[in-house]
Amino acid sequence: LVSLNYGLGFVLIHMLGLRVATKQPAMTAASFAAEVEKGENGRAAHKKLANLLLDVNRSQWAAVWGNVSIAVLTASIIALSYALWAQQPLLSSSEVSYQLQAVSPWHGSLFFAAIAGVWLFCSGIIAGFFENRANYLDLRQRLFHHPLLRKILPERPRRAVADYWHDNYGPIAGNFIFGILLGMTGYLGYLLGLPLDIRHVAFASANLGYSTVSGELGPFSFLFYLVLVLLIGFVNLWVSFTLALNVALRARGTRIGQFSLLLKSVLEQIKQNPLNLFFPVTVLAKTTASAKKTDDSTPANELINKGK
Repeated sequence: LVSLNYGLGFVLIHMLGLRVATKQPAMTAASFAAEVEKGENGRAAHKKLANLLLDVNRSQWAAVWGNVSIAVLTASIIALSYALWAQQPLLSSSEVSYQLQAVSPWHGSLFFAAIAGVWLFCSGIIAGFFENRANYLDLRQRLFHHPLLRKILPERPRRAVADYWHDNYGPIAGNFIFGILLGMTGYLGYLLGLPLDIRHVAFASANLGYSTVSGELGPFSFLFYLVLVLLIGFVNLWVSFTLALNVALRARGTRIGQFSLLLKSVLEQIKQNPLNLFFPVTVLAKTTASAKKTDDSTPANELINKGK
């Protein structure tokens, strides 16, 4: 039931036109890898790959912040509404303590977040398989000409149904199986006798919202646990992206020559623009410089025009 709950929940998110932020790295690593330039002997240019990693980090943190803020806010509103209605907190003190311990690195949260990152990667591969299968089977035409659908639906709605399932076959399958993988982890650990679990940034954010209202956490305590939740998101993102990027680079016949050079290039860019980790500082700087250059050249152009 837990797996079904997760799976249907993720499918509902997709059908509502929303996105799970942590699924983006696994789903878009191939597109990013296409931008990686090849150097000598098929090795990826380190500067290009460093820019890629910074761009990924910045875009994914923006998505995670969106997920975290909405999840915390929604959970807090639910917990507050319940407390006002029932005249008691949504979570007991022991439940609040359990939820706060669950996001602590000292209780294995980052390891469990890495497991969720692996499942994110797997769900991306599975989604790609089903999307390719839809194209291979020409699912759009199969559904449009299906005998049963031809009997119960007119041409226009039937075309819409066929287009929708063809375009969303992969994402729906990937989201559903991702939920199944998350839900079965604890049971798999039980069968193997291992303390396996998952930590996902969206779930951790919601639990933090419930715990903040129910446990009446102070601002400093809230910020401390918020940082721990963001660490979970960081592990979710980079484990899934690293695995997906490795597959994408190998599929394109390129590879990272020396990690030391890549790390050096990343550190140099961070040193030049520390805020570039979270904000598009380089783009803003180029835009500002371009605007300044245009302003500086305007008087000269006006003088030339007047002379004419």
